[in-house]
Amino acid sequence: MTQHPQTLSGALARDANNFDLVRLVAACAVVYCNAYAIQQTGAGDAVAAALGFGGAGYLGVYAFFLISGLLVSASFERQRSVPRFVALRLARLLPAVVGASLVAIFVVGPIFTTLALHDYFASGATWRNLDYFSTLVMKRGWTLPGVFEHNRFGRDIGAPLWTLPLQVHCYLLVLVMGMVGLLSTRWRIVIAVLIAAAVLSVRVRLPDLQIGWRDFTDKAGGYAFSPEPFFFLGMLLYGWRERIELSGLRACGLLLVFLVFRDTAGAQALFYIAFVYGLLWVSVTPMLRRWVPRHDYSYAIYLYGFMVQQGVAALAPSMPPMLSIVVSAPFILALAAFSSRWIERPAMRWVRARIARSEARQHERRNAPEPAPMRAADLAVRWPPL
Repeated sequence: MTQHPQTLSGALARDANNFDLVRLVAACAVVYCNAYAIQQTGAGDAVAAALGFGGAGYLGVYAFFLISGLLVSASFERQRSVPRFVALRLARLLPAVVGASLVAIFVVGPIFTTLALHDYFASGATWRNLDYFSTLVMKRGWTLPGVFEHNRFGRDIGAPLWTLPLQVHCYLLVLVMGMVGLLSTRWRIVIAVLIAAAVLSVRVRLPDLQIGWRDFTDKAGGYAFSPEPFFFLGMLLYGWRERIELSGLRACGLLLVFLVFRDTAGAQALFYIAFVYGLLWVSVTPMLRRWVPRHDYSYAIYLYGFMVQQGVAALAPSMPPMLSIVVSAPFILALAAFSSRWIERPAMRWVRARIARSEARQHERRNAPEPAPMRAADLAVRWPPL
């Protein structure tokens, strides 16, 4: 444990945090939870059994949203440019989704479909999965004809992707709040978070023109509650980053308080307070710096994990969940490494290079010497031209 509390602000510097490690653990937690949901064995998630109100996968998703709220807010303030912010967000999300969609359509689909390959590729349902806008903004996952039709999730081979549209909506709110200047000070960020929570709380049904209020405590997809509040909390933490001190002693103290009162009505609130603070401390402590991976595979693991686990469940539906994880892990890691090495990092490098060149040209134009004023002698030489 650190002897002196560290501020959250200092952890936002590059190579001064463990965010990639936290995201990797969160992605693995989602894969762990998926195994118990997919395999038809009736076994339960040990974390969910211990807590009684949320499993490991749910906590992994909440961790993703919390860190995203913190880092995406910091990204907008660091870029201070709408085009740059949008370009970097799209480069982070879209290429990996395109790659995973192609793997789903041309690898997973032909292997597991019950249709003839001609019928599979002739079906319009196959090619609708190339609608990447719907995948990021509206759709939950990929649905392929004749694939995984008889398991509990039907043909949906990307069910966890339902959180991607939620993330994109949160990014859009950060973009709007940044454009109107609500991310520049602590109290303005408080206002931005209140507005964002109000906007995402409104439930509009266009066909009937019904407007109501959404309850974030509704269990979305089996979750304890929807994950957007963790994104808002991440935004709030970014605004107050200079005032937030993190120490291992306090993290252990909050965990101890939860354990003492775990059988009371306030146990869930105490747990999430300890969870958020402990997650932030783990993200900044130098004790774990050596374990931070060189490359971030978390997003690709999140994209491919459920897809691969569905395939394993189709071949062996009664396989024990932990054994299914052992079987799935090499394929998930191989696909994640391929996505990171050949899709995500090249896309990010290309976008950053374009941004750097654009900034260099703007800098040159700003620093270019102004032309000397024209004199009468110049006019006499230059005119007439012949």
